[in-house]
Amino acid sequence: MFHEDDNKTGTVLISFLIGGIVGAGVALLLAPQSGKKTRRQILDAADDVREHASDYAKRLKEKIS
Repeated sequence: MFHEDDNKTGTVLISFLIGGIVGAGVALLLAPQSGKKTRRQILDAADDVREHASDYAKRLKEKIS
């Protein structure tokens, strides 16, 4: 039963993270600025998300061990 609650919490957190990423991407695409600047911001945001996901995965592995 305890593991089911952890799984639900993780699913909710991942859902919010994905929703935030999608929302940020849409906001960047609709913002009035040059395409080059927008692409740079999207790449920077993607790098940040990749880094956070990597950190989250490491912490999750440590908890499992």
